[in-house]
Amino acid sequence: MRKVVLKWDKFSVLERIKKVRFVVQKMTENAAVFPNPNPPLADLTLQADALEQSEAAASEGGKDRTLKRDEDLKKLIYSMDLQVLYVQTVTLGDPEMTALAGMETKSDGSRWPVPDVPTGFMAKPGMYNGSVYMKCNGTNYKKQYVFEMFIEDEKGGYWKDIKTQGKNIYLHQGLERGRIYRFRVHATNSAGASNPSTEATSAAT
Repeated sequence: MRKVVLKWDKFSVLERIKKVRFVVQKMTENAAVFPNPNPPLADLTLQADALEQSEAAASEGGKDRTLKRDEDLKKLIYSMDLQVLYVQTVTLGDPEMTALAGMETKSDGSRWPVPDVPTGFMAKPGMYNGSVYMKCNGTNYKKQYVFEMFIEDEKGGYWKDIKTQGKNIYLHQGLERGRIYRFRVHATNSAGASNPSTEATSAAT
């Protein structure tokens, strides 16, 4: 099966924004093929607009402005990674269908399939102050597990990668004691990334 890709690693920030808007346009035009984009296309547009504004501010200088631009860029990249996974699920790597989403495909040189979704994910207070312990069942075909935490912001929030490692257990530290956090995990290998696990919540010790 061919793999859906964006091929935008060497794009500038403004070129990435332009690419996102092109993908939104194409998927909107072909809504019958892509009825339930993930994330919603409206969210991608809002994130692209926010990045355009923070990029303009960062061009005027200032550490805080640059940090804001970098954070907005990271959010948009993560959202587009999710959208690529959605398109992959719908098209199964068919080049003509993938083009309807404004994306491309490439040959998957991996001898492994995409990892299974991690099951049995759980989170509980850790052994140290401000920590949460997480664990999932072992997953077929994985190379690494990517642990994520939900970050709340004025727009609702987003999932942030907090640890990528080979082990299926992880102790996250530096959290606010007593506060409840949301976590999940997905598995990756050279063939791609699995869908996320079910969410788990826990208060930090």
